[in-house]
Amino acid sequence: MPPRRAIAFRWHAKLDDYITQVAWSPDGTRLAASSVSGQVHLFDVATERALHRLEPAHAEGCDALAWRPDGAALATAGRDGRWRLWDATTGKQLVEHDTGALWPEHAAWSTPGPADGAPAEGSKGGGATLAVSAGSKISLWNEKGEPLGEPAQFPRTIVDLQWVLGGRTLAVALSSAIHLREPGPDGEERIVSARDPILCMAMSPSGKWLLTGNQDSSIHVWNLDAGVEMHMRGYPAKVRQLAWHRGNRWVATGGGPSVAVWDCSGRGPEGRSPTMLEWHTDLVTALHYQPAGDWLASGSRDGGVAVWSPTQREQLITGGKISSGVTRVGWSPDGQLLVAGGEAGEVQVLAVD
Repeated sequence: MPPRRAIAFRWHAKLDDYITQVAWSPDGTRLAASSVSGQVHLFDVATERALHRLEPAHAEGCDALAWRPDGAALATAGRDGRWRLWDATTGKQLVEHDTGALWPEHAAWSTPGPADGAPAEGSKGGGATLAVSAGSKISLWNEKGEPLGEPAQFPRTIVDLQWVLGGRTLAVALSSAIHLREPGPDGEERIVSARDPILCMAMSPSGKWLLTGNQDSSIHVWNLDAGVEMHMRGYPAKVRQLAWHRGNRWVATGGGPSVAVWDCSGRGPEGRSPTMLEWHTDLVTALHYQPAGDWLASGSRDGGVAVWSPTQREQLITGGKISSGVTRVGWSPDGQLLVAGGEAGEVQVLAVD
């Protein structure tokens, strides 16, 4: 399937090791990237230059990057058991905290408040709330990096962490269950039990559908409104990549050299055949839908980067390769630029001509 358009390699940078995370600032003017060695760099997108190398680095590796919603600060967490908040303008460290366990893997900011303008649960004055997971604990922090109560203890190690439903609910995935928790002393909690070991999760923007990618090369789907469960097996590999389209109908999954796109309209995906996007020649390692568009980006272990329009007759928009296996892909907030991180430390910014 030949691509319809050319892919333009706009600019690139290099960190010293495998790229663990890439993250665009909320306004798209800056880009953060981290490596398995612990390096964290901030780049200016307009000038295509490195702004700051954040020091001290997380000595044993950095696994989490999270921009505060106002774009003025960046949170990082690493295998040294610490999380840090950095001033995005000066590159200086603002605060540093011990997470209470080795290897904090996830950090995520809530939005300042729900769509109705009410303050988010667990935040002071309606500000953003940062959740950091380390082992089986989650701690909450306000926008200045001050603690919000005591850490919450879960029965097993946390494998994924996301704010959902407009930042009002914290979704916490363990290997055997997902906890949907409203932070705060009076917050409600819903527990969704799983039959197969969970690797990752993704909730549709509407909150109707909850998906997990699983250790046994399957996906599990819950219709939370109707209380219905669905299970799809037969993937060639463990499913570690899930990406929702903004319109709630389509969800893309990895788990092999092809990308499977499932239709979640009506009764949902069970009993339907997914649309299979085939171009990569090795395992798909990264997926991301445009935040405000319809294109899907995918990356693979052989360095392939593809852009798709899955619902169109000619699905492959464009494709190209970076010099090593792709570890992350991410669209800029306006969907005009795409970043791909690589196993050899590449940070490549691309566009579709």
